[in-house]
Amino acid sequence: MNESRELVNREDRAVLANISGEAFFSNQATLGSYTVPARAAGQAYSLSSVFGRTELFDMGDDRKGEKYWSAKQIAQSVIGEHNPDADLRRFGVFLCQGERPTEDELRAAQTRQDAFFLDQIQQADLLYSRAPQRPDSITDVQRRAARALGIDRPWVVKMAAMSECPACGGTVKAGAAVCRYCGVILDEAKAAKFGIVRRATNDRAATGLAPGAANNAPREAQEVTNHEESAAPDGAVSAITSGAATRIGKRKGWL
Repeated sequence: MNESRELVNREDRAVLANISGEAFFSNQATLGSYTVPARAAGQAYSLSSVFGRTELFDMGDDRKGEKYWSAKQIAQSVIGEHNPDADLRRFGVFLCQGERPTEDELRAAQTRQDAFFLDQIQQADLLYSRAPQRPDSITDVQRRAARALGIDRPWVVKMAAMSECPACGGTVKAGAAVCRYCGVILDEAKAAKFGIVRRATNDRAATGLAPGAANNAPREAQEVTNHEESAAPDGAVSAITSGAATRIGKRKGWL
């Protein structure tokens, strides 16, 4: 067997068409690597050629084997016709019967792509309805599907991961130092870094509150009210506690 001979048969050619704006890469091991180019802007599709090839392999005991793969066989493997999880036909890539795609082939490819994209959008809608604070669960393919079909969804734009405030239940960005709704400190180290804890401490000192007072206004009011009910005899309110409640109310804008 002459290993120096040409392994690629350029007389055996298959043509792949791609109606997608995305390029795809396929590694066929000993048969080589293939790139299906994206459709250029303003064009209906892109074309790429695949040629027949002889595969050389080691049979052991210093013996070599060879097998010829037709261009059609390699092209079918590139687009994953026999692998549902890697089938590029879903995205708009297909094997042409001739040198160029026919109108029927283009329509069929568009129909497959639209069906796949609609399915991806439905899956993304379900994921988002279950966990809107987890936009990272939406895949890039699902976002591309919505953009390709011109369908507007809140999850189309890639948002930052969100979390729930343990105090008020509001949805805030993951890693936020302070809740934007109730003002409770979520990350003391980060809040201290930006001077938020220091300012809050100074505010409490200026109003006569102890440094360990609660961070959010409703909780401060509740603790003062509970103290009044438990400490004042016969329903009377002590002048000291009432004065503290008045100062808190004015500072927070309740009075």
